[in-house]
Amino acid sequence: MDPYTTAEEAPSQTEPRERARSLRAPEVTSTVHAGAFRHVVSVLEGAGLDPRPLLAAAGASEAELADPDQRVPMARYVALWRIAAPRFPKGSLGLTFGASFELDHGNLLTYMAAHAATLGEAVLQADRYRHLVHEMLLPALDLSGGDARLRRALHPSIGRIGAMAESIAATWVKSLSIYVGEAFRPREVWFQHAAPRDLRPYDDAFRCPVRFEMPETRMIADREELDRPLRLANPRLRAYLEEQARIQLDGLPHDSGLADRVRRLLIEELRGGAPSQDHIARRLALSPRTLQRRLKEEGVVFNDLLDEQRRALCDRYLQDRSLSIQEIAFLLGYTERSSFYRAFRRWTGGTPQELRKTDL
Repeated sequence: MDPYTTAEEAPSQTEPRERARSLRAPEVTSTVHAGAFRHVVSVLEGAGLDPRPLLAAAGASEAELADPDQRVPMARYVALWRIAAPRFPKGSLGLTFGASFELDHGNLLTYMAAHAATLGEAVLQADRYRHLVHEMLLPALDLSGGDARLRRALHPSIGRIGAMAESIAATWVKSLSIYVGEAFRPREVWFQHAAPRDLRPYDDAFRCPVRFEMPETRMIADREELDRPLRLANPRLRAYLEEQARIQLDGLPHDSGLADRVRRLLIEELRGGAPSQDHIARRLALSPRTLQRRLKEEGVVFNDLLDEQRRALCDRYLQDRSLSIQEIAFLLGYTERSSFYRAFRRWTGGTPQELRKTDL
């Protein structure tokens, strides 16, 4: 078997029924690393735009982007692109984003792939660990027909956010150029959105034919390109980084349904307030009624999930002796200590102090 061969499903041809479907598509139900968000912010600032109102409109904040290891809901990232792209003052936000990409705009995966032996190995390794960034942002490799095709079939309603799709392809080109140490030039680039009136920026960015209204985002190159050695190739460092990548990947939440996504959001929101069903529904771009119905289909209800996460976090907090009982109640979203004690007695039959004594 060819070492570069991968299995990839055929791209979907289903047309979107409405723009809002992009926020309910499978591609945006997980999270993206905060570095991708911060890079958008830096590009906006470089163009003289204030990113704060745009972040607020997308449901994000500067504070949650400060931690380089932070994960942010992908729905917010998509929303930022939809909101910011029309306001970009000159040229394409997506092409500018890609052209300014550097290794430190990525995360562990970016550095790990940079130390592979060849370009083909780097692409395969990036695809293998794509969830460290987000599946939608990294290409799968397809060698059918004799060409090297880097492809990603975006959900149609996302693929039509032209600037976002352009940022994905332009970042592929720039990152591969960084890896080999000179300009990487594909033979052809595809986009799913309609062609803009001015094609000159695309000629400058890709130096090859660019086709629009295609079924997927694709970059075609000669197969021999995959054998090009990488300038930073370092087997020992790559092995170390891959081990770290496996650890990080194992630590990511693995969604098996809507209930798991609600559980993760509840953990994020339990920071001194009780997250309501309406609030969680907004974060998932669902109506409260739809959220309630879909959870019921999975055999759970919102209040039980909230109770479940509170109890799990409570066990963790009680192990931290530096936290007082009052602080734990606050962190679990209880505004009154008595409410927390009632819930704790229902969970365990005792009090928090009694449980802590038994753990001594």
